[in-house]
Amino acid sequence: MELEEMKRLWGEMAIEMEKQKKLTSSLITKMITQDYHNKINRLLLPETIGSLGCLGSALFILFNFQQLNTWYLSGCGIASAIILFALPILSISAILTMRSVNIAGNTFKQSLLQYSKCKRQFVFKQKASFYLGAILLVVLLPVMSKLIFEKDIFITQRLWLSYAITFTFFYGFARWVFKSYNKKIAAAEGMLKELEG
Repeated sequence: MELEEMKRLWGEMAIEMEKQKKLTSSLITKMITQDYHNKINRLLLPETIGSLGCLGSALFILFNFQQLNTWYLSGCGIASAIILFALPILSISAILTMRSVNIAGNTFKQSLLQYSKCKRQFVFKQKASFYLGAILLVVLLPVMSKLIFEKDIFITQRLWLSYAITFTFFYGFARWVFKSYNKKIAAAEGMLKELEG
C-alpha cells in the first residue's frame, strides 16, 4: 500500500469516526431531552386533574352565588372564585415553564442556565400557589358550608375548630406535594447534568 492511499484511508476513517461521534452525541441529547420531558410530564397529570377540580369548584360557586346571602359570604365567594381560577393558571404555567428548556438547541451551559431560571420561576409559582391555597382555605370553607350544608359557619361556635382541622390537613398535603415535585424536578435536573459527561 502506498503512502498516499494510506493517508486517504486514514482521512476517510477520521471523517467516518467524526460522523459517528456526532450521531452518538445527537442520539444521547435526544434521549436525555425525552427523559427530561417525561419527568416534567409526570407533573402535568395531577396538575391537570387539580386544575379541573378548581375550575369545577369555581363554576359551582358562580352558579350558586345567589345562595350566598350575606355580605361576608358574598365576599368569600368572590375571593374563592378568583383564587380558584388563578390556581390552575399558576400551576399549568409553572409546568410549561419547566418544559420550555431547550436542551437540543442549546449548549450544556445554556441549557443549565435556562433550567435554573425556569426552576426559580417554578418554585416561585409553587410558593404562590401554597399561599393562595391557604387563603382559599379560609374563604372557601364558609362558602362551601353554606352552599352544601346550608349552614353559616360564622354563626356557629365551631368555626375555629374547623379551620384548625382543615389547616392541619392542608399543611401536610401541601408539604408532601412540594417535596414530591422537588424530587421530580431534581431528577429532571440530573438528566440535564448527564449532558456534561
